[in-house]
Amino acid sequence: MSNFKIHEIQGYIQTIYLVEQNDSFLMLDGGCASDVEKVKNYLESLGKSIKDLRLVIVTHAHPDHSGGANKFSRLYNIPIAAPENLNDWYKGIAGFVKYWVDLLLAYMVAIKKTKRFENMLFERHTHIDITLYDGDAIKGFEGWSALTCPGHTNVDLSIVNLNDKIAYIADNLVGTDEKFFRPYPISKPSEYKKSLQRYLDLDIKKFLLAHYSEQKVSKERIKFLIESAPDTPRVHRNTLGAIFIHLLKSILKR
Repeated sequence: MSNFKIHEIQGYIQTIYLVEQNDSFLMLDGGCASDVEKVKNYLESLGKSIKDLRLVIVTHAHPDHSGGANKFSRLYNIPIAAPENLNDWYKGIAGFVKYWVDLLLAYMVAIKKTKRFENMLFERHTHIDITLYDGDAIKGFEGWSALTCPGHTNVDLSIVNLNDKIAYIADNLVGTDEKFFRPYPISKPSEYKKSLQRYLDLDIKKFLLAHYSEQKVSKERIKFLIESAPDTPRVHRNTLGAIFIHLLKSILKR
């Protein structure tokens, strides 16, 4: 029997997960900047406090994953853990452009989901207290560890509990109702394929997806996604136009 409980909170454009274990909480990704208050209110609805949130992990640098991290750190002094080189994603002039494109894509998702406007602006540089490497145990949360699974961005973490065969995989798969797809972007296709293979090798049974909810993904589907993955990167410079057209068509159909 599991010695933890998974809480799901509906964030602005993604599902937020809190692991409750030994009267403490672990947040799997920092959410959007506007999600910090949602997490605080949720904990208070349980009769808890934001101070019961002991650690926030950031898996990769996107608005709905790293956007709230600095606010948790600055406002509530909650430690932030993240992979090495997380801050390379938005570094320099290219990173500056990427930051605004990522924000625009996030807002288009919000429009598609008919969400009201919330402020997602956040600092390009995330404060990190703890650097997580492959296989590192998550201190204070027995059974949980970090798994490096890059490919979606330059660095991506999954957070796994191998005893229970459960993994939070952030955006490495998206979808619901057995319709699972690869994310956008895929910056390193060969690394992405290896990351999906790791889930098969570890025999993960339950997947916590940022988009959306806890799911069971068949091994056959994962194998198909590995075999059909592109050999060239799907990134802003070569696919952005098609992405915008697809999102606009989806919005206009609503």
